[in-house]
Amino acid sequence: MKKSIRSKLVFANSALIAVAIAIMTIVVVVLVEKQIQKQTYTLLQSKAHILQNNLEKRISYLVENTKLLTTNELMINAFTDYDGRKNYLPKLVTNFMRGKDVVSLNVVDFDGKAIFQTQKNIPHYNESSQLRIALAVGETSIYLQKEDKELVVVSPIKYYETTQGAVVVVFDIAAIAKRNLATQQDGFIRLLDKTDVLFEYNFDKNQSYKIYIHKPESQDMPFFKQLGIILEVGIPYSIYNAPIKEAILILVLIGIIFIGISVFVATIIAKNITRPILKLHKRVKASNDDNNILCSPLGTNDELEDLAIAFDERTLKLQYQAQHDALTKLPNRILFIDRLKQAIKIRDEKGDHLAVLFIDIDRFKEVNDSFGHTFGDMLLKVVSDKMESNISLSNSIARLGGDEFLILIDHFKDEKTLIDVIQKITSVFKEPITIEHHQFYITISMGIAIYPLHGKDADALIKNADAAMYRAKNEGRNTYKFYTDDLTTKALQRITLETQLREAVKNDEFEVYLQPQIDMRDSKIIGMESLVRWNHPKFGLVPPSEFIPLAEETGIIIDIDKWIMKNAMKQFSTWIKDGYNPGVLSLNLSMIQLNHEDFISFVKESIKASDINVSSLMFEITETQIMRNPEHSIIVLNQLKSLGVRLAIDDFGTGHSSLSYLKRLPVDKIKIDQSFVRDIPADKDDMELTKAIIALSSSLKLELIAEGVETKEQAEFLVENGCYEAQGYLYYKSMKVVDVDKILKNVKA
Repeated sequence: MKKSIRSKLVFANSALIAVAIAIMTIVVVVLVEKQIQKQTYTLLQSKAHILQNNLEKRISYLVENTKLLTTNELMINAFTDYDGRKNYLPKLVTNFMRGKDVVSLNVVDFDGKAIFQTQKNIPHYNESSQLRIALAVGETSIYLQKEDKELVVVSPIKYYETTQGAVVVVFDIAAIAKRNLATQQDGFIRLLDKTDVLFEYNFDKNQSYKIYIHKPESQDMPFFKQLGIILEVGIPYSIYNAPIKEAILILVLIGIIFIGISVFVATIIAKNITRPILKLHKRVKASNDDNNILCSPLGTNDELEDLAIAFDERTLKLQYQAQHDALTKLPNRILFIDRLKQAIKIRDEKGDHLAVLFIDIDRFKEVNDSFGHTFGDMLLKVVSDKMESNISLSNSIARLGGDEFLILIDHFKDEKTLIDVIQKITSVFKEPITIEHHQFYITISMGIAIYPLHGKDADALIKNADAAMYRAKNEGRNTYKFYTDDLTTKALQRITLETQLREAVKNDEFEVYLQPQIDMRDSKIIGMESLVRWNHPKFGLVPPSEFIPLAEETGIIIDIDKWIMKNAMKQFSTWIKDGYNPGVLSLNLSMIQLNHEDFISFVKESIKASDINVSSLMFEITETQIMRNPEHSIIVLNQLKSLGVRLAIDDFGTGHSSLSYLKRLPVDKIKIDQSFVRDIPADKDDMELTKAIIALSSSLKLELIAEGVETKEQAEFLVENGCYEAQGYLYYKSMKVVDVDKILKNVKA
């Protein structure tokens, strides 16, 4: 589900505060834990120190009392006075043992034999190394009896500096510890001898503890160090963690309170922050439905206000771009139709007439092909400026795209008034246009549709004006035509033909036809001109005259020429490899194809793919196309010539070429146009012109071939005057590849 910006802002602020509180809680908990750990360590250390001192004092007391016992005269006399030993020694020992947690007390002589004992079974002290050392050095010895967890004190008995024996007192270490240590209830105490437990209090193996170990490492622990006793104290983690949990609980409760407060505050803040944002959002949505609604002003006088202004500027800019042509800045089709619809509505109320003029620049494609699209764009700007400056403010002009323009004549009284406007527009182009030192004489073709005579709505008027414009083009260009009903049918046929032509390229509906070229002196084939036919799936074979002009106008000719070139080269290469002699393959070119950016590379690839020798190739281009831009033609033809192929001027004599350009063109051959040959020998002028062309080719050392030779008289005239090559119906018509194949086989046989 889509969330509003307000709820997102509340959530974001609350989440941010919650995260901050969580981090703060963690930091506080860590600090509390460290502080509690430090305090616990200090507490346990203090307790351990106190307990150790108590034990040290107790052990010291017991040792000192044992020493005092050995200095008692009764104890010393016990070695020599048997009766006294029997009568008063038990009382002395009993009195000593009282309150001292004594397990046993034994008096032994120097050999370790008991002279008095409180237990029936006593150890063989004479085997005890501690006893032997104590007797030998005359010093008191203290050690632990690990197996019984008992403290043994051996104190020598001396008589006149002579060691007579010793008192061996065994103390219960656990009882001593219990008597002196068992005072705390919230932890445990353990006395360890390395890993052996001597005493433990309140210790549970199934519970975890925070432990402090007090090892006998200082001079303050002489007996602990001497006996190797370790004091271990600790408290359960449940007690240790209790204040931490309490702190966490308090912090969580505080955090919940703060989060609740933050949500409330964030809601208020978010409401204030998002109020202008939501206001802007509402206006933006409304502006999508109505272009007249603007987003500013909001009244915030901040960056949001700037955003609203920027959005309005962007909206107005996009609105302008959507309704105007990017190149000429004129209204585009969308705005023109809107204005036309409004004009029709007003005319319906007033009963006036209006007209739509559909204008197309004549031969504009040739300008693009010769000088490039950048130059063509500059020309379009100049043309649009000229037309815009010569129409009244009440009328409207628009660019449809390419070189097509629309003009709306908003109202006129009669046909004469309309024609005056039209002539004013056409008169603009009587003067040459200069662009980058190049002068052009531009003409336009114009179609006119009048409301309501030629259409009841905007779409019909534009469509019918377009049809009238094409009629003007077909009737010689540089003129204007009013719409008639039959033009709609022709326009529809033209659109249909263009669509079918594009489909024909995709569906491979074309077929290569070839017309052999011969040497008229011996009638041998010297080459062939490749032609194209369209096998329409519905109408059958379509002649070139019906689709080539449209293909050139729409640019489809590029794909058609590529198809012919590739397939004709492949077929010629096959014949040559099979041992036939088809001569030179002549391929027709248009300037559209020649100016295409990948043409040279495509020719190279086709030659390589077909494996044909370049000496077997000739490219033909009409004189008319060359002379539209001779300087550019010379450059491009030289590039093609550098590949090693031969070049020919087709339809020579119809393009008004000059001798200076003819000398500079990298051509090898001239083809005399059939219009000069057709009326030979009836037309004397054609005969003279043909002789002149033959003489010109001879002086320029160019090969020569005549087109359209259909009679013996024509052939004889050409041969007599020095033209020996020809093509035409007298020898061969254009034919399919299979028919040419049969002719080549017969020639070979």
